[in-house]
Formats: sequence, structure tokens, C-alpha cells
Amino acid sequence: MNAFRRLSITARITIGSAVVALIFGIVAVIGVRMGVSVVQHNATVTLLQHDTAPFTETLENHPEQALGVPGESQSIAIVDPNGHIKVDTMPRSLRPRIDELATGDTHEAHEASTANATYLTYVAKVGTPQGTWRVVAARNQDSNMLVLDRLSVALFIGAGILVAGFAFASYILARAALRPVNSMRRQADRLSGGHSDELLPLGPARDELSALATTLNNLIGQLRASADRERQMVSDASHELRTPLAVLQGELELAELDAGDADALLHDIRSSHSTVLRLSQLARNLLELSRIEAATSPGRADWRELTDELADAIDRARSLAPDRGENEPLSIDFDYTPREPGGGTVALSAREFGRILDNLLGNAVDALSGAGGLSDAEALSGGGVTAVLTRAPAFVRVTVADSGPGMPEEFIPVALDRFTRPDASRGARTGSGGGLGLAIVAALVSSAHGSIALSNASEGGLRVVIELPLTEQDTDAPDGV
Repeated sequence: MNAFRRLSITARITIGSAVVALIFGIVAVIGVRMGVSVVQHNATVTLLQHDTAPFTETLENHPEQALGVPGESQSIAIVDPNGHIKVDTMPRSLRPRIDELATGDTHEAHEASTANATYLTYVAKVGTPQGTWRVVAARNQDSNMLVLDRLSVALFIGAGILVAGFAFASYILARAALRPVNSMRRQADRLSGGHSDELLPLGPARDELSALATTLNNLIGQLRASADRERQMVSDASHELRTPLAVLQGELELAELDAGDADALLHDIRSSHSTVLRLSQLARNLLELSRIEAATSPGRADWRELTDELADAIDRARSLAPDRGENEPLSIDFDYTPREPGGGTVALSAREFGRILDNLLGNAVDALSGAGGLSDAEALSGGGVTAVLTRAPAFVRVTVADSGPGMPEEFIPVALDRFTRPDASRGARTGSGGGLGLAIVAALVSSAHGSIALSNASEGGLRVVIELPLTEQDTDAPDGV
């Protein structure tokens, strides 16, 4: 069996087809032989009955008449009630066994073999006033056996030819069916040896191989996209890290030069500390993105966990909002339906959902605190941030809106890309994380098979809408909070 498994698919299909065809051929030959044998047997029995019919009819209807003479090819023996043989045209080898044959079952055919031949015998018993007569007929079976043997040889030869032809046809069909596979393999070899943008060839037929090629092409596309993202991340990370590292190096050199000036040295240390914080935040964000993209088993959170995390995220955003003193405080509100019918979970853990809210709320707070280019008067004029969590039958929707300056329209299509920053008003939305905040949000939403949309509200401010699909998985209807 192990040797068979080492063979190619074409060889296995050919051998398997030949074995199946051989089995069917043998069964067919045996069946035909048995059928012909039964036909021959029945035909011989009918002839024997016809041989005995004239004599049984004479004995039944006219017992006083003389018995006729059997035909030239008929082997007949007639035994009277006293056991005397009245007529005998049996072959010489059967004559000593006439009494034995005459005692056989009535109207039943029996096989009798001699040294030279095999016979089929038939006994008909006729009751008369004088007693019971017995008419015995015999037919030589050698010619039937010869015909049967020759027919069997011809059938086996024909079956062998058919099996060979079937195996050859199976080989041709297997090669033709697997030709697209060989083509895909050769193309895959070429793709593995270079940096081609080609894909595996698709045949004209929409069959299983075409579906396999489509699936593999999708996989190749995903792998290429993943490799491109990794290369882009390395390139972008190198670019982003180069500037703060150069700044840190310059600040440390200045600190060394200002060693004799305590105030200048303290300023240099604080600047270096700020740069280190930026580098740390950037590194944490890069690790977070790598963890999200490498995750194979998504977390799960039900409605109650989502509402709890929303309330906690609002508390965290309020604690991070800048102190405005006696001015009107920055409004950070949230809303959700306390009790929602139905179960289901989203493919995010509560912690990941909180990370999405923290990034969105943090960006909104930064924009409303003057970091996004607002004047102090505008920043203190009473802006607000609102987060709303709603539920539909098939998904959960999160809406975060603020009354800030909005986002440049030309920047919205690329706002979710890594290391992107708007040129003007909302530069602070990327925070100190090097332009990775919204990219992390997009990665988390994508990992949950959700969607995210950014738009500027007509009355001002940015509006972010996230929809996360619900799946029915080992959860019951929550009670809410």
C-alpha cells in the first residue's frame, strides 16, 4: 500500500481503473459462462424430453402396440415392468448402467460420466395395466462443454483487451484532466523563483481545478499583499524612526555641551524625554499592528461587554481631556440602548474594542483641545464629543462624532493608511504614535470583518462610523447594564 501511495496520481488512477475493470470483466465472463451453461442445460433437457415423448405417448395411449424404433441420433433405453430392456440404443459405455439410470428421479435430468464422455440422462416413467415402464434418454455433453470452454476463452481474451483499452483510456483521461495541475505547478515553480506579478493559469472550464486555481490565486494575492505590507511597514518604520532618533541624538549632544548650564541641561533632558516617549509610543503601535495582523483566533465580546467597555473608554477620555479651568468644560458623552434583545458576539475582545474607542476618542479630544490647529478661543468655545453604540439584527454600529474642525477632504481616502498625517488642521489626530492610531483602528475592524467610514459632518466636525457583524456563537441574550 505504501508503494502504491508513492506512485503518481496518473499511475494510481490508471492502476485503480484497470483493477476495477478487471474485476468487472471477470464477473462478466463468469456470469456469461454460467448463463450459457444454463441455456445449454435447458436446451438439452428439452431435447431429452422430446426424445422420450413418442415412446411415453405410445405406452400411455396404446400399450398393446409395438414400440417404435428410436432415431439415428437418439440414445434411448426402454425397460418394461419386469426389468427387461425392450429397446436399447444407448452408447456402449452406458449400457451396463441402464438399470441404475432407470431408477433415477422421474422427469429429472442427471449427469452420468464414463471414461470417455459425459452424458445428461432423463427418465420418464409411464404407468400401464401391466405395470410401470421406464423410458431413459441420454445426450452427449462433450460438444456443449467444448463450446462453453471455447466461449470462455474468447470472453477472457475479449475482457483482457477491454481491460487494457480501459486502462489506456484512463491513463489518457487522467493525463488530460491533470494537465492544468501540471501547468499550475510549472507556473508556481516560476513564481517561486522570481518576483513576478503573474498568477496561476485558469482553464476555460469552471470545474474543481479552476476553483482550486482561483483559491490558490487568492492565497497568492494575500501573501503578496502581506509581504508588501511588511516591506512597506519596514520602510515606513525606518523613515519614521530615523527623524526622532536623529533628534534624540542631537538633543543628547546638546545636553553634553550644556553640561555646565543647569537650566539648558534640564531643557535638553526634557526634550530628550519627550522624544523617547514618542519613540516608545511608535514602537508600541508597531507591535500592536503586528499582533493584530498575526492573530489567527479573534476574540469575542457580547453586547454587555461592549457597553461596559464604552463606559470605561468614556471615563478614560474624560480623564485625559485638558483642564479648561473656569471655562465651559469639554463635553464627552455616550449613548446606547441598555437592553437589547437577541444574542450574538462580535469578533473582537473587549480590550480590542476599547482600543478602538480610545484611539477615536483620543483623536477627537486632541482636535477639540487646540492641538489640531484651533485657536484658544475656538478650543474653549465649548466643543463636544459623542460616542453612540447601537445594535441592528446583524451588526453593531459605533459612531464617534465631534464638533471639531473636521478633516481635509483629500486626506479622508488615505486617513486609515499607516504613517499618514494631514497637512493642516487635524494633524493631532495621529497623536504621538507616528500616524498609526487610525491604522490600528482599521486593522482591528478588518480583523472582525467589519467596515469603517470617515466623513465630515455638514455642521462641522468629523464623524466615524464602524459596523461590526454579529455572529451567533455560544452566547445568550444579555440583560444589558
